[in-house]
Amino acid sequence: MKILILTPEFPPQFGGIGTHCYEMAKHWSRDADVTVLAPAAGGRTGADERFGVVEVRPTGSRVARLWRTEREIRRLIAADRFDVVYVAHWRTCGVAFRLACARGVDTLRYVQAIHGGEVLYLLRSRTKVLTRRLFQWTTGPADRLVALGEYQAELLEQLDVARDRVFVSPEGVDMSSFQRPATEDVLTGLRQRHRLEGKRVILTVARLVPHKGHDMVIRALPEILLRVPDAAYLIVGSGMTADALRSLADDLGVAEQVRFAGFVPDHELASHYYLCDVFVMPSKELNGDTEGFGIVFAEAAACGKPTVGGRTGGVVEAVQDGRTGLLVEPNSTAAIADAVVTLLTDESLAQRMGEAGRRRVTERMQYQDIAASILSACRAGLATPQGVA
Repeated sequence: MKILILTPEFPPQFGGIGTHCYEMAKHWSRDADVTVLAPAAGGRTGADERFGVVEVRPTGSRVARLWRTEREIRRLIAADRFDVVYVAHWRTCGVAFRLACARGVDTLRYVQAIHGGEVLYLLRSRTKVLTRRLFQWTTGPADRLVALGEYQAELLEQLDVARDRVFVSPEGVDMSSFQRPATEDVLTGLRQRHRLEGKRVILTVARLVPHKGHDMVIRALPEILLRVPDAAYLIVGSGMTADALRSLADDLGVAEQVRFAGFVPDHELASHYYLCDVFVMPSKELNGDTEGFGIVFAEAAACGKPTVGGRTGGVVEAVQDGRTGLLVEPNSTAAIADAVVTLLTDESLAQRMGEAGRRRVTERMQYQDIAASILSACRAGLATPQGVA
């Protein structure tokens, strides 16, 4: 079986879509011939992978990017006959694929993945009539739409996509990367690197973009520090809001309690989760963008850490309120502070939630199982797997 994956991001680029596509490629390539078409990125080797990566040269022009992607799709499919084309993002990749089809390219099966934010804005955008028509033109010929969570399936229903075309699957975690706790020497080194000796660590792992809610955690810090004076906030990730977040921390007088780790490579990521006492990401819906699921919540849970998430989007599936973590109103600094302080001060509760989260991920959210079920759907199956419990 030959599979072509089209994605707007791929490791070492940081992002949930890229992680999802990497895991699909890794697991599918054990039984299939897999090729990934992705934007070019420095530091990508792929020497130890069973799949191939074809790179599209980056450009700041959307039109040029569309043209280059469409050209590469036509070239790849002309050179080989793929049984399945798996499109990770309907607009950035799906439009290029449909244009390639309009120019004479044919394929046996086309499957469209839905992550959440890329369809949410269709319901919120001022130009939603035009964008909906583009979405319908792009995804209309798809044999399946893979909704990566019930929230995504609900969005598709609002876009009038027939439920019998939709296969629902949760996102997942590669437990092999997170199941082994970091050694004390490694944790000591990280504490020294980030100046966290003697601190209770609050952690967020995410791109620094507005809807992730880093700003709300910083705004909640003065109240958190009144009740837990040895708390510190560690931010892993890079992005557009870095300077604004630094300025906010300085304005609120908590700059000394906020640590910006920047980009952290995959081989160090699990150790950062193990370093923290509580993971928090109060994602919110903002300008038509929100969290489709939040793989980072599952990664933190895989490391046995309790989580605090914003009650919005797919986070309500990723965090089981009162069982694996706490859900809060993402625009309430008081709610965020209360949840974080509760988990920092009630160690028994934090441990129970962390253990429950780890069991849930181990039993229901491992990528090897999720990849197998999605591949089955790509082939032919219509049955929806058991929901995440």
